[in-house]
Amino acid sequence: MTLLLTRREAASLLDLPQAMAVTRDVLREQAAGAAVAIPPRHVRMVRGALRIVSGALLESRRAGVRTGPAVDLAGKPHTAMLYDAESGDLLCIMGYPFATLRTGATVGVATDLLARADARQIGMIGTGRNALSLLEAACHVRPVERIRVYSRNAERRTAFAEQAQTAVGVPVEPAADAPSAVRDAAVVYVATDSLTPALHADWLAPGAFVASMGRPSELDPSVYLAAARVVVGHRKHEEEYFDVGQYQHHLLELVKGGQIAWSDVLELCDVAVGHAPGRSAPDQIVVFKESQGGFGDIAFANWAYTQAVERGIGQQWDG
Repeated sequence: MTLLLTRREAASLLDLPQAMAVTRDVLREQAAGAAVAIPPRHVRMVRGALRIVSGALLESRRAGVRTGPAVDLAGKPHTAMLYDAESGDLLCIMGYPFATLRTGATVGVATDLLARADARQIGMIGTGRNALSLLEAACHVRPVERIRVYSRNAERRTAFAEQAQTAVGVPVEPAADAPSAVRDAAVVYVATDSLTPALHADWLAPGAFVASMGRPSELDPSVYLAAARVVVGHRKHEEEYFDVGQYQHHLLELVKGGQIAWSDVLELCDVAVGHAPGRSAPDQIVVFKESQGGFGDIAFANWAYTQAVERGIGQQWDG
């Protein structure tokens, strides 16, 4: 039998603290070599694209796929199918509500591992659908006292600042430009779809932690070159980025040009379990590039499925 879960039912089963705990478990499984990484793919449609995200966690014995509209139609509901990776049984079909939560949880864990412990000021560039989840996660792991945000649309950044201040309970100010948003910030988040760099190294304060989860073109090469550590979610996801023809992948270009050694680019999972160093000095710039889901989405779907079974939520379907 297959469990059917609506998007609303699934959303009630996972909050931010638990999402970060699930993410840490995923990182441990990845570090053990038990995560099957399949880079996300986009299937072009008449308008926009269909996004396909998949992967497997072998220790957890789960595999699956998440699909839904992307690009021009981004933000529309996605659907996940969860399988038993040993028997092949279809365990659950659910309306998947965790895309922004997964991103926020991943960046939140990275912030906890790589940002200075005394980080109190955040600068954010980009105020799209993922932005609030990033700020909520940051406030969960650091004693944040002040946030500045910038996006190209003045009305949108002002409205977002008001929304975010209500959500996180600390002052959130709209900035007039990107350099002003990140000035003196110990944590800098960049979440844009920009074809050109939205952040440059000379805007950063010493010791800044930078997390990028938008397009690979959004960080200027100077940011990577200024970093003492560059960390990614998964190297394969970066090497096989789905749309490198449209968006410049500045990190890969630096690697191909010999300016950064690929072997020196760390994976977050190895930092999480102590196999690789994270920050080693308070004045180091550290960069994390979020690698766009896959087996992490499967872990979130599995948590929701397990909780739904325990609580008797959802409907059974015999296919």
